[in-house]
Amino acid sequence: MSTEFLQSLLRYWPTAVGLLVLIALIALMRMYSTPKRLPYTCRKSLLTKTEIRFYKSLQKAVLDDWEVFVMVRIADLIRVEPQTRNYRGWLNKILAKHIDFVLCHPGTLEPVVCIELDDPSHNRPERIERDEFVNHAFESAGLPLIRIETQPQYKSREIRDLIEASI
Repeated sequence: MSTEFLQSLLRYWPTAVGLLVLIALIALMRMYSTPKRLPYTCRKSLLTKTEIRFYKSLQKAVLDDWEVFVMVRIADLIRVEPQTRNYRGWLNKILAKHIDFVLCHPGTLEPVVCIELDDPSHNRPERIERDEFVNHAFESAGLPLIRIETQPQYKSREIRDLIEASI
């Protein structure tokens, strides 16, 4: 290295270090400060167009016999038995999953039957594995789960028959 460069470095090192510290402080402040606006936006709908089409037929099928709820977390429908080994692991398996439709008794809101609409995404290997787990979990909990393939149209009477057969 040339002596001129070394002399410049010695002369300006406090400024260079100061700039580096300032940049580091700004980066830390940005990482740990709460943004004025959180990174969330409102969903346009709880359901897809296909699910809405089914929902309308489902409402006709249930009449006033059951309350219909949409997009319910599985952890709000079934529970991990207390004292289960690896309790937290089993809970984590259901926390982030939901069921498309849940029918409940109108007076008590006790879940009666759950319905999953299966679109073509349910044919993917990871989705097949997820669906098998969910089926087994609901069977173990004693809560009926109906799977219905998505269709261009739904017949309310056929939906009603599936519900009554599963209860």
